[in-house]
Amino acid sequence: MKTMLFSAGRRWAVALGVLLTLACAPNLGRTQTEAPVKVTLSHLFVTLSDAMGAVKAGDPAAASGLLRSLNDELARIDTRHSEKGQVLGQQLAQAIARPDAESLAALSNALRGFEQEQNPVDHSAKRAEFKRKIGPAYRQLEQAITQARAGDTTSLSPAFQRFNSVWVSVERVVRNTSIGHYGAIETAMALMRVAIETQPVNLEKVRLQSGLLKQAIEGYNRGETQTASPEKLTLSDGLQLLRDGLDAFESQKLDEGQARLTRFIQIWPAIEGEVSTRSPDLYSRIESQVPMVLARGGSPAQQAQLQTLIKDLADINPQAPYSAVDAMLILLREGLEAMLIVMALVGALNAARQTRGRRWVYGGVLAGLVASVLGALALQRLFPVAAAGSNREMIEGVVGVFTVLMMLLVGAWLHSKSSLQSWNAYIKRHMGEALATGSLLSLAGLSFLSVFREGAETILFYAGILPRISTGDFLTGIVLAVGILAVVAVVLFRSSYKLPIAQMFKVLTWVIYVLGFKILGVSLHALQLTGHLALTPLSASWLDAPAFGLYPTRETLTGQLVYVVAIVFIQILVRRNMKSAASGEAIAVQSPRHESPPYPPAAGA
Repeated sequence: MKTMLFSAGRRWAVALGVLLTLACAPNLGRTQTEAPVKVTLSHLFVTLSDAMGAVKAGDPAAASGLLRSLNDELARIDTRHSEKGQVLGQQLAQAIARPDAESLAALSNALRGFEQEQNPVDHSAKRAEFKRKIGPAYRQLEQAITQARAGDTTSLSPAFQRFNSVWVSVERVVRNTSIGHYGAIETAMALMRVAIETQPVNLEKVRLQSGLLKQAIEGYNRGETQTASPEKLTLSDGLQLLRDGLDAFESQKLDEGQARLTRFIQIWPAIEGEVSTRSPDLYSRIESQVPMVLARGGSPAQQAQLQTLIKDLADINPQAPYSAVDAMLILLREGLEAMLIVMALVGALNAARQTRGRRWVYGGVLAGLVASVLGALALQRLFPVAAAGSNREMIEGVVGVFTVLMMLLVGAWLHSKSSLQSWNAYIKRHMGEALATGSLLSLAGLSFLSVFREGAETILFYAGILPRISTGDFLTGIVLAVGILAVVAVVLFRSSYKLPIAQMFKVLTWVIYVLGFKILGVSLHALQLTGHLALTPLSASWLDAPAFGLYPTRETLTGQLVYVVAIVFIQILVRRNMKSAASGEAIAVQSPRHESPPYPPAAGA
């Protein structure tokens, strides 16, 4: 039942993505004389993935049923003239007869080969673009390294950041055509970043990794192809890396220790689900403390901290079944912030009696949910396991920063309505009118980003726990979480009608600002973990409070300081405008032409 329920949900999600992107689904076959038609195989991959999940959960009967369904779906595609199609049919027959992990892995390779045969991609243009862009960027980095070895290290970090930006823009073609080169480039860059950020800069390590980076780039540009088996990463792999890193640090083999912890950070997004769903506190401590140990592993205090993390991580049993409470906490943890932001917007619109605006906010929520489903599927299908986790973290970081910018704009609007004088002036200007389209788009955009920021990650977390939780416990946890969120939403909804208008807008303003502070810290730290933002640790353990979005790094704190300064500037600007509006209102009241009674504060905008 559990496998069928998960399968049905994923089928609906994929069907929605196909309907949105393809208009030629009926023409699945291709003959020698027809114009090239894209053969859509997404539904086959989904069915195969469900079968793999059933085998992993110890349910071969369910896997056999899914494989027979896959066989029926494949029969609708013309494979008579396809060599890869014939191989696929043979592998599928073997998998139906013996549904185990080995046969399904062979079937997966056959299906991927058939897809590549039916939908060939010309990567030559992308390879040429990679060579054209990456060459100048690497030469600039190489020049900065030469200057650093001569004593001038000022341009080293900026040059590396520029190279990293170029790499991010062109990395996909390398990942799709030569996963071995992709891994070599990623590893060399990660270790080079650690060497650059070490104080003093480890120039010998920078030189070594630069050579390996150049070797990988030149090999790829020569047309070489390196394959690598998909990594099946587990919590045990991460634990072993931490233990090896601790042993190296205790032996004062700092380079080796940093390499082990760098590798741990690289695979962390692929295994974090096992930790975050069982111990949110440990999850937060690992994300905030491991980068600090990486930079200062030679310190006995940092080694002791790493030892504690290893002990706590070893206490987690990844094979233990999940409970309804676990399922509930995932949705509460990931959904509470988004719900608070959405209800703050709805509360403001309720106070302003703008029902049209509420529809825009709810529309943004719905769009965020749909985008989350499609984003989760894309991450799971288009990227290798480790890369999918890394890309998920990067997306969360980028979307989070944009969300904070939207929150600043909305917070300024809420603050501008937090005095009785400015509220009455607003009423007189907008009585009977709806909010401007630009304001509505801002509200919809913020609600969309708030949901999308955590939505895809939540779906992937649930996908990870489904094999080890009963259907009853899973549904119970979801219902409990939705019930708690609904109670909080109702309280906020009703409060928006009962609090005085000015007080309501003040409260909502600070709810938005405080949440924005936390989201900004978490988002910047996510970019640090994926190597898209530098990480400079600070000796201030009291600043290590992930629950409040605080991390003891120069970059996150600088970003949050800029955020606070922006809020102060906005407050000064808004108060100045409110005083001007109040002065204008007083002059208008003294005029005989404006002796009518003022509008009551209960009116809406």
